[in-house]
Amino acid sequence: MLSELMDEVFGLGPLERLVSDPDITDILVNSPYEVHVERHGQLELTDVIFADDEHILRTVQRIAAKVGRRVDETSPMVDARLEDGSRINAVIPPLAIDGPVLSIRRFAADPLRLDTMIENGSLSADMADFLIGAVDAGMSFLVSGGTGAGKTTLLNAMSEFIADGERVVTIEDSAELQLRNRHVVRLETRSNNTEGVGAVGPRSLVRNALRMRPDRILVGEVRGAEALDMLQAMNSGHEGSLSTIHANDTREGTCPIGNDGCDGGV
Repeated sequence: MLSELMDEVFGLGPLERLVSDPDITDILVNSPYEVHVERHGQLELTDVIFADDEHILRTVQRIAAKVGRRVDETSPMVDARLEDGSRINAVIPPLAIDGPVLSIRRFAADPLRLDTMIENGSLSADMADFLIGAVDAGMSFLVSGGTGAGKTTLLNAMSEFIADGERVVTIEDSAELQLRNRHVVRLETRSNNTEGVGAVGPRSLVRNALRMRPDRILVGEVRGAEALDMLQAMNSGHEGSLSTIHANDTREGTCPIGNDGCDGGV
């Protein structure tokens, strides 16, 4: 009882024991009595329960408050991060019809490296050599893939081969990149305050990053107007910049208007 009370006051309540399990990569709360996890690539239902919808909402609000974000009826969606770097997303009523929904994407304390990817067969040695050479030569990359495909994992692994003498500026909605480089400046977007003003989006941060004397700019994910600023940065003296994009494949990621709009060159 004492442990549960401490988790409720200072931690994530019923989810605390799931967060401490290193084999769990995703925690999905669909309702107070339906909590799923992904372990070794497979979804499974747990015996974890909340008291009610209000219990979930209090947990979400406590997490959001720690990183200066809010979630309520006027702002019913929130992206935030935990102290260990895990990313959370929550949607509450009226957008979530059946009650608050919470998703937690967890990241390993020690990010995967290219040599580990080669060992487990997810990357060939020749491809790893190409990526290392391309990053060292200052080539720009846009890593495409679906949810959970490993875009951020690959971006982390590639960033390891950026020279220590280069200044790297990262821009993310919720900070999750785990760079090992020596000279890194991390920027994070901000949502509106209680008065509905004060939001700072990724596009503003990309523009500001250009004034911070970066050698490379890493955008956690491009999904909107910031893509234009990112491309302009890559073509104006900031070669070697890296980012990710949600797409079925590389061609669709670089041709958002469809294949008919592509001429074969990227």
